[in-house]
Amino acid sequence: MSAVRIHIPPVRLAKLLRTPGGLPVAEAVQRAGAGLESLKGECLTELKSVLDAAEGCAARAGAAYDPALLDELYAIVATPIGIPSVCGLASVDTALISLSDLLDYLKGQERWDANAVAVHLRAFRLLLHTEGAADAAGTQAILAGLRKVSQRYARPEAAAE
Repeated sequence: MSAVRIHIPPVRLAKLLRTPGGLPVAEAVQRAGAGLESLKGECLTELKSVLDAAEGCAARAGAAYDPALLDELYAIVATPIGIPSVCGLASVDTALISLSDLLDYLKGQERWDANAVAVHLRAFRLLLHTEGAADAAGTQAILAGLRKVSQRYARPEAAAE
């Protein structure tokens, strides 16, 4: 007769989990930052085209409320939200969010305020040209002003003004 031999194969997954590998965290973060920095130029170009499209759309607006135009402008400015933050332009992202909020409030009240939209678009242009980092206090003041403009229409009594 033959002898019974029990063979237990080694569990490779357990061994792989115990074996260190890959890049150290600090190096991985540094490489990711360098990769994102390389995209910044492309991001700025794309955001400039978004700004041009938004300004062109807003320029076509009349004095009266136009829901189709407001929807078009909202789609233009809401689509790139999140991209500026990834490229290190969080202030531009905040300005886009504020403008989107303003447009949402205006749509809910079925009204149009060309001045409030123009203020947001001018701030967007300024933040884009300075890349949002030239003057931290100035940038924060701009963003606080934009929030005040958009929040003016968030209140229900704003419809009566």
